[in-house]
Amino acid sequence: MDENSYVAVVDKIRVIKLFPDMLVRFTLHTAFADVNCLVSKKELANLILLLEDGKFEVATFGHYNNRQQFVIEKFVVKNPDSFIREFVLKPLKSIA
Repeated sequence: MDENSYVAVVDKIRVIKLFPDMLVRFTLHTAFADVNCLVSKKELANLILLLEDGKFEVATFGHYNNRQQFVIEKFVVKNPDSFIREFVLKPLKSIA
């Protein structure tokens, strides 16, 4: 499994599936290209949904699946505001 990391702006956050397993997709706008991402961990998916499109820069870690989609295993918000610090970063510490 090839593991990678990116630091980029999050955009186009969408819920693909809620039941039985949550699946969220979004796009990372890097300096070189746009990366299509998936989050399947319910805890991380809920936290990604709290982010605003095009506003927050995140550092991500994960791997590519067979469809060349980047599957997120961990992330951290690089430029949090007070809301994100309270409701995303604090719960994220208990997950990671």
